[in-house]
Amino acid sequence: MGGVISLKGLSKRYGDRFVVDDLSLELKPGTVTGFLGPNGAGKSTTMRLVLGLDHPTSGTALIGGRPYREIRNPLRTVGALLDARALHPGRSGYAHLAALARSNGIPRRRVEEALETVGMAGAARKRAATLSLGMSQRLGIAAALLGDPEVLMFDEPVNGLDPDGVRWVRGLMRSLAAEGRTVFVSSHLMSEMQLTADHLVVIGKGRLIVEAPLAEIIAGSSLTAVVVRTPYARELAARLSAAGVAVARQAENELVATGAPIERVGDLAHEAGIRLHELRTREASLEQAYQELTAHSVEYGAGKAEA
Repeated sequence: MGGVISLKGLSKRYGDRFVVDDLSLELKPGTVTGFLGPNGAGKSTTMRLVLGLDHPTSGTALIGGRPYREIRNPLRTVGALLDARALHPGRSGYAHLAALARSNGIPRRRVEEALETVGMAGAARKRAATLSLGMSQRLGIAAALLGDPEVLMFDEPVNGLDPDGVRWVRGLMRSLAAEGRTVFVSSHLMSEMQLTADHLVVIGKGRLIVEAPLAEIIAGSSLTAVVVRTPYARELAARLSAAGVAVARQAENELVATGAPIERVGDLAHEAGIRLHELRTREASLEQAYQELTAHSVEYGAGKAEA
């Protein structure tokens, strides 16, 4: 099973409300899997269930075929950042990592290596209470990397980071996956996730909405379209409509077709002998695709502004 994260019928109920509801997934090595959902969707709870911090009402969460509690020296197998501030405020970053290393049988040299990786070698002796949120995030990432694990889980890892830090995290996630590790990361920054993730899991109200490659989710958005420019726009519009392709006139010589891939639009034009001056795909953004997918799953939406 290697570094596979496997969820089968995973559920967590508080009172009469399911925070995670019958979730089944299999996350494989070599991929950055983005974990998306509205506030209250159950993302953090799902990660806590995988790490054994919460107990499921039903179902299982396994890492490499075993529950987290059965993994000996777990930091060597799984590295996680769920809460960057979850450490003793009076302890230095170095002391925090050294304690983790000792408790998990990890060589002390890995402390220096992890601090160097996250750019904190110069701040390692500062007390945790004096660190900014961005530096706390870097320290949390160092803790996740400490045991050189094959599985890594990050909950909102770019919170508090400046643009250079965000770019660094993006490169780190992709490099970890390229090394064959399983990388599972949640974020509300859609533009960043679009640049980082290969695969997406989207949940709402605790239930799975979609699990698919990033490119497939964007291509499936109703806002992804094919733009065609031709002096024979009227004739092509008729041909596309007859073939069941939704089409709208954008300008005198420009059409926008939806519900068909660019290859089909081009083939239909070719079959009709229609000369094209431009044929391109206009992709939806991940944010647009995400909003479509989760439109009926938002529990805590923005309030209306008062007049």
